[in-house]
Amino acid sequence: MKRLLSFALGCVACACVLIATERRAMAMYVDPGSGLLALQSAASVMAAAAFFLRRKIRAVFGRRKAEDYIPLGEEKGEPRKVA
Repeated sequence: MKRLLSFALGCVACACVLIATERRAMAMYVDPGSGLLALQSAASVMAAAAFFLRRKIRAVFGRRKAEDYIPLGEEKGEPRKVA
């Protein structure tokens, strides 16, 4: 019984020493899901920006009205000749 008690006390003392002298790990761990989370965040920011700026984007890439086009050989103030 005395041996068992001494062994148990020795194990507890070793565990306490190991826990008390533990050093911090200075390594960085990035799990595989972090990259996809960053990609999803960037895509959602771009989608939100496109949503809020949709009128300006449409104005840049949109079609002009037929009145804005000037046919070749005519100027804007000159009336059309109908045959």
